[in-house]
Amino acid sequence: MSFIKQIFEKKIDQALHKKFTRYSLGEYERAYVTIKISKKDFKIKTSADFANDFVKLISENIKEDSEVSGKIIATRDFEDELDIEIKKYSKRGKLYTAELDTTLTSKQLKNIYNLFKEEFLLLSIKSDEFKLVTGKSLPKPGGKIKENFCRATLPLSLLNEFAFDVKDFINLSITHTYKITNIEIPKEFEDDFEQARLHAKRKGTLIRILNIDGKEEKKEINFSI
Repeated sequence: MSFIKQIFEKKIDQALHKKFTRYSLGEYERAYVTIKISKKDFKIKTSADFANDFVKLISENIKEDSEVSGKIIATRDFEDELDIEIKKYSKRGKLYTAELDTTLTSKQLKNIYNLFKEEFLLLSIKSDEFKLVTGKSLPKPGGKIKENFCRATLPLSLLNEFAFDVKDFINLSITHTYKITNIEIPKEFEDDFEQARLHAKRKGTLIRILNIDGKEEKKEINFSI
Protein backbone atom coordinates (compact mmCIF):
# COMPACT_ATOMS: atom_id res chain seq x y z
CA MET A 1 0.00 0.00 0.00
CA SER A 2 1.33 3.46 -0.86
CA PHE A 3 1.79 5.77 2.12
CA ILE A 4 -0.78 8.29 0.80
CA LYS A 5 -3.37 5.52 0.64
CA GLN A 6 -2.38 4.55 4.18
CA ILE A 7 -3.16 8.06 5.38
CA PHE A 8 -6.57 8.09 3.69
CA GLU A 9 -7.38 4.68 5.16
CA LYS A 10 -5.96 5.73 8.56
CA LYS A 11 -3.52 2.82 8.66
CA ILE A 12 -0.61 4.54 10.35
CA ASP A 13 2.51 2.48 11.14
CA GLN A 14 6.02 3.22 12.36
CA ALA A 15 7.48 3.53 8.86
CA LEU A 16 4.87 6.15 7.96
CA HIS A 17 5.40 7.97 11.26
CA LYS A 18 9.15 8.18 10.61
CA LYS A 19 8.51 9.62 7.15
CA PHE A 20 6.92 12.65 8.84
CA THR A 21 9.52 13.24 11.58
CA ARG A 22 11.34 15.72 9.31
CA TYR A 23 8.42 18.17 9.30
CA SER A 24 7.66 21.01 11.68
CA LEU A 25 4.64 23.33 11.66
CA GLY A 26 3.76 24.64 8.23
CA GLU A 27 2.66 23.65 4.72
CA TYR A 28 4.68 21.33 2.51
CA GLU A 29 3.89 20.49 -1.10
CA ARG A 30 5.23 16.97 -1.66
CA ALA A 31 4.46 13.52 -3.05
CA TYR A 32 4.05 14.26 -6.76
CA VAL A 33 2.53 11.56 -8.96
CA THR A 34 2.02 11.35 -12.73
CA ILE A 35 0.34 8.28 -14.28
CA LYS A 36 -0.36 7.25 -17.85
CA ILE A 37 -2.37 4.10 -18.56
CA SER A 38 -1.96 1.68 -21.45
CA LYS A 39 -3.81 -1.57 -22.19
CA LYS A 40 -1.55 -3.90 -20.19
CA ASP A 41 0.18 -1.71 -17.62
CA PHE A 42 0.72 1.85 -16.46
CA LYS A 43 3.70 4.16 -16.33
CA ILE A 44 4.17 6.24 -13.21
CA LYS A 45 6.55 9.01 -12.21
CA THR A 46 6.83 10.25 -8.64
CA SER A 47 8.96 12.30 -6.31
CA ALA A 48 11.37 10.52 -3.94
CA ASP A 49 8.67 10.23 -1.26
CA PHE A 50 7.44 6.96 -2.85
CA ALA A 51 10.82 5.21 -3.32
CA ASN A 52 10.30 2.73 -0.48
CA ASP A 53 6.67 2.17 -1.46
CA PHE A 54 7.71 0.91 -4.90
CA VAL A 55 10.09 -1.63 -3.38
CA LYS A 56 7.35 -2.79 -1.03
CA LEU A 57 4.72 -3.18 -3.75
CA ILE A 58 7.03 -4.93 -6.19
CA SER A 59 8.40 -7.32 -3.54
CA GLU A 60 4.86 -8.28 -2.52
CA ASN A 61 3.70 -8.98 -6.08
CA ILE A 62 6.68 -10.16 -8.09
CA LYS A 63 7.07 -13.90 -8.69
CA GLU A 64 10.23 -14.09 -10.80
CA ASP A 65 13.81 -13.13 -9.99
CA SER A 66 14.75 -9.53 -10.76
CA GLU A 67 17.82 -7.48 -11.56
CA VAL A 68 18.40 -5.07 -8.68
CA SER A 69 20.85 -2.18 -8.54
CA GLY A 70 21.19 0.98 -6.52
CA LYS A 71 21.69 1.83 -2.87
CA ILE A 72 20.46 0.98 0.59
CA ILE A 73 21.18 3.95 2.86
CA ALA A 74 20.66 3.71 6.62
CA THR A 75 21.47 5.48 9.85
CA ARG A 76 22.92 2.28 11.35
CA ASP A 77 25.79 -0.03 10.51
CA PHE A 78 23.95 -2.87 8.75
CA GLU A 79 26.63 -4.73 6.76
CA ASP A 80 26.21 -7.92 8.81
CA GLU A 81 22.43 -7.89 8.33
CA LEU A 82 22.62 -8.60 4.60
CA ASP A 83 22.89 -12.11 3.18
CA ILE A 84 23.14 -10.98 -0.43
CA GLU A 85 25.98 -9.91 -2.69
CA ILE A 86 27.11 -6.31 -2.05
CA LYS A 87 29.05 -4.36 -4.64
CA LYS A 88 30.36 -1.79 -2.16
CA TYR A 89 29.81 -0.81 1.47
CA SER A 90 30.76 2.57 2.88
CA LYS A 91 30.13 5.14 5.60
CA ARG A 92 29.85 8.88 5.12
CA GLY A 93 28.98 11.08 8.04
CA LYS A 94 26.20 9.37 9.98
CA LEU A 95 24.97 7.34 6.99
CA TYR A 96 25.94 3.82 5.92
CA THR A 97 25.49 2.79 2.29
CA ALA A 98 25.41 -0.58 0.53
CA GLU A 99 25.59 -0.52 -3.27
CA LEU A 100 23.91 -3.40 -5.10
CA ASP A 101 24.17 -4.81 -8.60
CA THR A 102 22.79 -8.31 -8.44
CA THR A 103 19.87 -10.67 -9.05
CA LEU A 104 17.41 -11.23 -6.21
CA THR A 105 14.48 -13.53 -5.56
CA SER A 106 11.16 -12.07 -4.47
CA LYS A 107 11.88 -13.35 -0.94
CA GLN A 108 15.24 -11.55 -0.83
CA LEU A 109 13.68 -8.35 -2.12
CA LYS A 110 10.92 -8.54 0.47
CA ASN A 111 13.51 -9.11 3.20
CA ILE A 112 15.37 -5.97 2.14
CA TYR A 113 12.18 -3.94 2.40
CA ASN A 114 11.32 -5.36 5.83
CA LEU A 115 14.81 -4.63 7.16
CA PHE A 116 15.04 -1.09 5.79
CA LYS A 117 11.48 0.20 5.43
CA GLU A 118 12.28 3.02 7.84
CA GLU A 119 15.51 3.91 6.02
CA PHE A 120 16.21 4.85 2.36
CA LEU A 121 15.87 2.41 -0.54
CA LEU A 122 17.16 3.93 -3.76
CA LEU A 123 16.77 0.80 -5.84
CA SER A 124 16.20 0.13 -9.53
CA ILE A 125 14.43 -3.15 -10.30
CA LYS A 126 13.93 -4.93 -13.60
CA SER A 127 11.99 -8.09 -14.46
CA ASP A 128 9.57 -9.23 -17.16
CA GLU A 129 6.58 -7.60 -15.45
CA PHE A 130 8.07 -4.85 -13.29
CA LYS A 131 10.43 -1.99 -14.00
CA LEU A 132 11.60 0.67 -11.57
CA VAL A 133 14.29 3.31 -11.99
CA THR A 134 15.15 5.43 -8.96
CA GLY A 135 17.47 8.39 -8.48
CA LYS A 136 21.00 7.54 -7.40
CA SER A 137 21.43 10.03 -4.55
CA LEU A 138 19.27 11.24 -1.68
CA PRO A 139 17.50 14.53 -2.39
CA LYS A 140 19.13 17.48 -0.67
CA PRO A 141 17.10 18.84 2.27
CA GLY A 142 15.39 22.02 1.20
CA GLY A 143 16.38 21.50 -2.44
CA LYS A 144 14.10 21.50 -5.45
CA ILE A 145 11.85 18.43 -5.53
CA LYS A 146 12.44 16.19 -8.53
CA GLU A 147 8.99 15.11 -9.71
CA ASN A 148 10.36 12.13 -11.68
CA PHE A 149 12.84 10.83 -9.10
CA CYS A 150 11.09 7.43 -9.39
CA ARG A 151 9.95 6.07 -12.75
CA ALA A 152 8.17 2.75 -12.99
CA THR A 153 6.15 0.50 -15.26
CA LEU A 154 3.72 -1.63 -13.26
CA PRO A 155 0.84 -4.02 -13.94
CA LEU A 156 -2.65 -2.54 -13.87
CA SER A 157 -3.45 -4.61 -10.78
CA LEU A 158 -1.37 -2.11 -8.74
CA LEU A 159 -3.02 1.03 -10.11
CA ASN A 160 -5.35 1.25 -7.11
CA GLU A 161 -2.38 1.78 -4.81
CA PHE A 162 -1.89 5.28 -6.26
CA ALA A 163 -5.22 6.12 -7.96
CA PHE A 164 -7.42 4.64 -5.23
CA ASP A 165 -10.02 7.41 -5.50
CA VAL A 166 -10.23 7.73 -9.30
CA LYS A 167 -12.35 5.48 -11.52
CA ASP A 168 -11.63 6.11 -15.19
CA PHE A 169 -8.79 8.09 -16.74
CA ILE A 170 -5.94 7.98 -19.21
CA ASN A 171 -3.64 10.64 -17.73
CA LEU A 172 -3.55 11.55 -14.08
CA SER A 173 -1.32 13.93 -12.13
CA ILE A 174 -1.51 14.43 -8.37
CA THR A 175 0.07 16.84 -5.91
CA HIS A 176 -0.18 16.61 -2.14
CA THR A 177 0.20 19.29 0.51
CA TYR A 178 0.81 18.45 4.16
CA LYS A 179 -0.66 21.21 6.31
CA ILE A 180 0.76 20.57 9.79
CA THR A 181 -1.03 22.65 12.41
CA ASN A 182 -0.09 20.94 15.68
CA ILE A 183 2.77 18.85 17.05
CA GLU A 184 2.13 16.81 20.20
CA ILE A 185 5.26 15.82 22.14
CA PRO A 186 5.02 13.03 24.74
CA LYS A 187 5.84 14.40 28.21
CA GLU A 188 8.76 12.00 28.72
CA PHE A 189 10.58 13.53 25.73
CA GLU A 190 9.88 17.23 26.33
CA ASP A 191 13.45 17.92 27.52
CA ASP A 192 15.18 15.96 24.75
CA PHE A 193 14.98 17.76 21.38
CA GLU A 194 16.01 14.81 19.20
CA GLN A 195 13.73 12.29 20.93
CA ALA A 196 10.90 14.83 20.91
CA ARG A 197 11.28 15.19 17.14
CA LEU A 198 11.26 11.43 16.63
CA HIS A 199 8.31 10.62 18.90
CA ALA A 200 6.06 13.64 18.41
CA LYS A 201 2.78 13.28 16.53
CA ARG A 202 2.16 15.65 13.64
CA LYS A 203 -1.48 16.65 13.23
CA GLY A 204 -3.06 18.48 10.36
CA THR A 205 -4.61 18.09 6.93
CA LEU A 206 -3.51 16.30 3.79
CA ILE A 207 -4.70 18.14 0.68
CA ARG A 208 -4.82 16.00 -2.48
CA ILE A 209 -5.18 17.78 -5.83
CA LEU A 210 -5.97 15.49 -8.78
CA ASN A 211 -5.82 16.50 -12.42
CA ILE A 212 -7.87 13.81 -14.19
CA ASP A 213 -7.52 14.11 -17.96
CA GLY A 214 -7.47 17.89 -17.56
CA LYS A 215 -10.21 18.15 -14.93
CA GLU A 216 -9.17 19.15 -11.41
CA GLU A 217 -10.54 17.69 -8.17
CA LYS A 218 -9.58 18.46 -4.58
CA LYS A 219 -9.80 16.13 -1.60
CA GLU A 220 -8.79 16.58 2.02
CA ILE A 221 -8.36 14.41 5.08
CA ASN A 222 -7.21 15.15 8.61
CA PHE A 223 -4.31 13.13 9.96
CA SER A 224 -2.44 12.35 13.15
CA ILE A 225 0.88 10.69 12.39
